[in-house]
This record gives sequence, C-alpha cells and structure tokens, in this order.
Amino acid sequence: MANLGSAGIQAVGLVVLATAGHEAPYWVCAIYLVLLAIGGVGAALFMDNVVAHRAGLSIANLRAIVPVLDSWVISFLYLCASGSFLGFAFAFGQVLQHNFVASGQTNGQAALHAAEIAFIGPLLGSLARIVGGRLSDHFGGGRVTLSAFAGAIVAAGLVIAVSAHHDLTHGPRGPVTLSTMTGYVIGFIALFILTGIGKAAVYKLIPSVFEARSRALNLSDLERQDWARVRSGALIGLAGAFGALGSVGINLVLRQSYNSTGTETPAFWIFLVCYIGAAVLAWVRYIRPQRADVGLRRVGVSAAHTPEADQATSTRARRAQ
Repeated sequence: MANLGSAGIQAVGLVVLATAGHEAPYWVCAIYLVLLAIGGVGAALFMDNVVAHRAGLSIANLRAIVPVLDSWVISFLYLCASGSFLGFAFAFGQVLQHNFVASGQTNGQAALHAAEIAFIGPLLGSLARIVGGRLSDHFGGGRVTLSAFAGAIVAAGLVIAVSAHHDLTHGPRGPVTLSTMTGYVIGFIALFILTGIGKAAVYKLIPSVFEARSRALNLSDLERQDWARVRSGALIGLAGAFGALGSVGINLVLRQSYNSTGTETPAFWIFLVCYIGAAVLAWVRYIRPQRADVGLRRVGVSAAHTPEADQATSTRARRAQ
C-alpha cells in the first residue's frame, strides 16, 4: 500500500495543476504537510507493537549483517529496483514535461499534460509489486528478481532506442514527435511495472538468505528463527535506505545528462548498465547452481563454515560453562 503513495502524490499534483494552475505547487506541499502531521500523531499514539522492528534496526544487529556478502548484494539489487521505481516516479514527469516543452507547448500546458500521464506508471508499478510478491512465493525470489531485471534491460533498451533516434533525427532540443512520446510512455510504464515486481522479489530474498544461513548454527529451531528474523529486519532497513539513495541517483544522473548534453540518452545508458549488473548479480548469487552438499542453492549460501556458525558455537560453549 505504501507504494501507492508515489501514484497518489502524482494524482494530487494533477488536481492542483487543474484547479490552481502550474504557478501554485505549494498546495501539494500543504496537503502533504497535513497528511504527515496526521500520520505522525497516529504513529506516536498507536504504534506500540513494533519491538521486533526496533530490535532488528539496532546498531548491534546492523553490525552483524555488515560482513555478510548477501547484505550488500541485496542492497544493490534493491537500489536498482526501488531506486528506479521511486526515481522514475519523479523523473518520468520531468522527462515528459521537457519533451512537451520541446514540442512547442507552454510550461503550464506541458506540466498539466505530463501530470495526466505520469501518475499511471507509479500506480501500475505499485500494483505490480503485489503480483511480484505472489510470483516470488511460487517461483522463488531469485528467479523473479532475475526475470524482472531482464525485462528492465529490454525496456531500458527501448527507451534508449527512442531517445537516440530522436537525437539523430531532430537533435537533442528538437521538436518531439508523437511516436517518440509513445515510445517513452511505453518504455517507462514497462520499467515501472518491472521494477515494482523486482522490489517484491528482492525483499523475498532477505528472509530466505538468513533462514539458509541459520541452518549452520548450533541453535534450537526457536533460536534460529529469532536469529534469522532479527537480521532480516536489519537488512530490510539497510536495503530500504539504499533504495531511497537510488531514487536520488536517478534524478542526479538525469539532471547531469540534460546539463551536459541537452538530452537524457546518456542517463538511460547508465540505467541500462545498472540493470545488466543487477541481473548478473542475481544470476550468479541466487540462480546459478551452488554446491548441492549444503542444500542452499536457492540463495547461494554455503553453510560449511560461516562466522555465524563460529559465533554460535562459542556462545554454546560459554553457556555450557
């Protein structure tokens, strides 16, 4: 449900543009200040049952997941998936507005027409995350993550082709044709849907990774479940922070691309390289067959010798003494 907020703010912006015009964007901030105040008061009064989440985000548990390679792999995958989703929620409208202005519209007309289209991507991406979760439950987070990034590679390739064709035929600042705008809309909506699926699939990997690593520990079933749950909570927080960082990166790269070349094409190439890297990482770490003797091929973890196993053994020994 939280992902619907990306579409929600676009819809609120559209209403503000239609009623107050493009020179009164502060009404969007005013509306969300009220909503944030309501949410803050509600959290202070009623969110008294999140002890497990506070434990997962403790400094000690964050330090425990830092040496784990999967923590950084998953954080990078989520940076690419969630960062793209959140970043494109803003950048999609900016790209549309830039191209509407280039086609001869005024700033007000371009802002309104961009807002009429821009909210569709986050809306479909938010709904796609639900589908991604169900697919991950059925096929596994690794396979769905790889499939989502493979699709994102194709969608990014389409956007690059459309942008490069426009640059060659009309110039970076030339008038935008209907076919170019259609290509942008199709490509970006596909990216929203695929990254929405990818967000759910990457998060599905987190408990699987720590459940697999817990099998190497000399602990009872209840202790192993608690160990995996707490570290999964810590990694969810870390990966979420990387996802937010990725959204900032999307917009910084696009801005620099416009400032340096007058076109968004170089930025799209950078996004494509990131998707390729994420797909390769997902395949190598979570799809490629690992040694079958540890029975952890789905998450790419070897339980033969881990720091957690050594730590658990030492803890057991101290308890016995």
